[in-house]
Order: sequence, then structure tokens, then C-alpha cells
Amino acid sequence: MRLVRHALLAVAIAALPAAAVPAAEITALVGKGGGPSLTDGGPEPSGWGTCYGGMLTITLFNIVHGEVEGIYQGSNLPSTNLLTLSGKAYLGPSIGRFVPYVGLGAGVYNEGLPTNDDHGTTGLVFAGAKLKFPFGLVIRGEYQWVSLPAAAPVDLDHRYFFALGLGL
Repeated sequence: MRLVRHALLAVAIAALPAAAVPAAEITALVGKGGGPSLTDGGPEPSGWGTCYGGMLTITLFNIVHGEVEGIYQGSNLPSTNLLTLSGKAYLGPSIGRFVPYVGLGAGVYNEGLPTNDDHGTTGLVFAGAKLKFPFGLVIRGEYQWVSLPAAAPVDLDHRYFFALGLGL
């Protein structure tokens, strides 16, 4: 019975009309990356591990969003990581408290490797959804298709993350 009450309360909060959309959001994220195997062939999983980062989002007219995103992507390989800084733009209409969105991004990366570092530009195509709660709380999930140059020593095809944010 207690579980049913909690579920009904969560549905009631999500069904409430959205309050005025804040002009900005600050968000912390955690997720996972993937791509081709980091070893020489075989069915091994990608060596990319957990990613951590943050975003600053600006919303215009309740549908157009611009964002600056920084993500540190860890690796299962020793002394290997990826740091990306991207500018993103996306469309996401508010449907009550729910905001589905799709967009494009471009930025720079630095791939830390045991012998030397690699850096260059990157592109993103992404899709996700936000769920807005009272007091500016935002829960978000996003899937990104990442495009590193062919010359990048270690490739990252995609990553996904879950985030918790606060509207300002």
C-alpha cells in the first residue's frame, strides 16, 4: 500500500503544470561511453568507462536551448582518458513537465594517452528528455552519437548519461 501511495504521489507531481521555465540550468552528470574495442579486434567490450561532467543551459522562448558541456570520459586502459568541451543547440518543446529534445553540438577534445596526448575537434548528434519538478529540480537522460576524427588514436562512438540539474 505504501508503494502505491508513493507511485501516485510521483504521478501527481509529474502531472502538475510546469512552472515558469527558468532562463538557465546548471547540471551535473554521470554516464558511460562506448565504441569499438580498444584492443586489436575481437568481441571485447569498449574500454571506455564512466564519464563525469557538467552543463550550463540557456533556454529561449521555452523551445530553443543552448548549452555548454564539459565531460571527462574515463577509460579501462591505463593512463587513457578523454576530455571534451562542446557547444550544443537543441529544440525541445515543453509538454507539461516533460521536455523531449534533439540537437547538434561541436567542440574540442583532448585524448590523454600513455605516450602522448591527441587533440582536435569533435561533433555530436544527441537526443534526450528532461523531467522538471518543483523548486527548479530537473532530471535528465541523454544519448550522444560522438564523431571524433578518423586520426584519433582511440575512437568513441557514443555515450549516454543521466543528470541532475537546478534551474536558476
